[in-house]
Amino acid sequence: MQQIATAVALAGLALVSGLSLLPAEATAQRVSSTRVEVRHDGNIHYPQFSPDGTQIAYEVNYPAEKRTDLWVVGWRGRSIDGEAMKLVPESMASSSRYGGGKRITHGFSWAGTGKHAYAYSVSDATGAQAIYVDGWSDMVAFGNSANKNPDWDPNEARFVFSSGRTGNGDLYLWDSGDPLQMTYDEANAELYPTFNNSGDKVVYVKQGKAGSHVYMQDAPFGDPQALVKYDGKESTRPSFSPDGSKVAFFSNKATDSVTRFGLWVTDARPGSTPRNIAPNVHLPSKGAASWTPDGRAVVAVKDDPNAGDPVCIFPVDGGAAQCLDLGTRNNRDPELQLIDGSWRLVYTAQDKVSESKATWREMYVADLPR
Repeated sequence: MQQIATAVALAGLALVSGLSLLPAEATAQRVSSTRVEVRHDGNIHYPQFSPDGTQIAYEVNYPAEKRTDLWVVGWRGRSIDGEAMKLVPESMASSSRYGGGKRITHGFSWAGTGKHAYAYSVSDATGAQAIYVDGWSDMVAFGNSANKNPDWDPNEARFVFSSGRTGNGDLYLWDSGDPLQMTYDEANAELYPTFNNSGDKVVYVKQGKAGSHVYMQDAPFGDPQALVKYDGKESTRPSFSPDGSKVAFFSNKATDSVTRFGLWVTDARPGSTPRNIAPNVHLPSKGAASWTPDGRAVVAVKDDPNAGDPVCIFPVDGGAAQCLDLGTRNNRDPELQLIDGSWRLVYTAQDKVSESKATWREMYVADLPR
């Protein structure tokens, strides 16, 4: 971890000294990873530690059945704690509307505080999506519209989400009552909303015919402000830094393909100049890029099949990326969190280097000692 901290500090020195902020060559650091011993006949995606680090939520995709399920497993020390539990909506609204064979659960989000532990989306055979809230007596739904992408306020028991009940998809705020509409845009869809650390601002994607752009506004009411707007390009999956001063996002602006993305960072204020800190990375299967707890770098998977698609830590102000030699290949969906004094990483991988190729994508945990 000292090497990672040193690399990030040198990046800051480069900024002060006026040195180039172009992404530098990556260096590698060996880090031991542990397989999370859960078994599914499907691919694991989008693992997330609970805020206290005692549970991991994850999604399993079953290709043959064309469905997904959400699961939660306890975590203690370096191993699972108990059996994995499949998440199934318990409210009367869900049991009357969603048949067992038609139910698809996805889009999980942990709550930061309050009596509700989490929320997630439930889809039926028609494509309608409702949001199930742990400990709540009803579903957050409206007719056959899609209600998805819940993200919790870190400080209050409320979340922002995207809903197709108006326009092409507007943002709404749920706080244990009727959802409050936050955006009014008939031409574009508002997607992937995320709160900042103080819960007073939301960053999101405005998607339309001119591309996908990153916007920010005050919560619950405020005028939309463009942070990133590259016409004809896709800029997506934004996330605030831990202190709320910066926003990371993915964009294909500097690539030669609509499906290849770089990792970018901009200040969380209109008129800032975005910086491309990693030219070729993989989009996560769900959600946004993860920040280091100190806010100095962003974690993503480098698009480099010859190197096994490594998980890398990219300093926001330039300098060499620190790519982790985790002993796994074809890595995806890294999430980094401060737990028990360590920077704890959870991610998925297709293969363990020392083993034969796995049938399904599995989940791994690694501690980056501080």
